[in-house]
Amino acid sequence: MIDEEILQKKRYDSFVKVMQTVGGATLTGAVPTPTLEIAKQLGISIADAWMCLEVYRYYFGETLSKQKFSQLLQTTGVIVLGGGIAGYAGIRLAQLILSEILEEIPIANSIITAIAFGSSTFIIGLAWLAIVEQNYLLQHSDDD
Repeated sequence: MIDEEILQKKRYDSFVKVMQTVGGATLTGAVPTPTLEIAKQLGISIADAWMCLEVYRYYFGETLSKQKFSQLLQTTGVIVLGGGIAGYAGIRLAQLILSEILEEIPIANSIITAIAFGSSTFIIGLAWLAIVEQNYLLQHSDDD
């Protein structure tokens, strides 16, 4: 039996981490970059990956290893996660192109890229949280 209070704490801690990362991605997206957007994109992508690792750690109390990641793939389906990774790369590429195009309009560029970066990180965080929680619930229902 899963303790509802413990599950709520895991959800809360994970959601706070997602929102912290969303705030960072939004602020980073709003800052104009005088050079190519690749450095900004790389930094936000690393923050997104770190967020996913932290959410996993909040639920399972351990770091995500290659073996555990393989188990997640088997549980959630390779197609869903593979499609998510491809979609993530596509979103980040589109944001990079959009930001380069809007570089000539500073205020619009900052507002639009901030919203784009923050919302995509939010969606990624919620999707990952759902995947991890589903895996957590499946593992703990097997224990009963």
